Amino acid sequence: MRSQLKLPEEFRIHDWRHSWVTNSLMAGENPVEASANVRHHSPGYTMARYGHSRKNGARKLAASGANRLGLSSPA
Repeated sequence: MRSQLKLPEEFRIHDWRHSWVTNSLMAGENPVEASANVRHHSPGYTMARYGHSRKNGARKLAASGANRLGLSSPA
């Protein structure tokens, strides 16, 4: 199957799943829906495991807004 799809040997289906959840959350998908789509037991688990990228995006957005208003960036 792997050779038919021309996937590298080190590729794992779980890697694809991880990318999908991370990209979905970064795109603003509701964590409850993302969690249900990958059948995690709770949205809290999904956010603990994959929410780091969403937090980084929120920090960048806050810093950008603060800079535009002439305020110091949040820590």
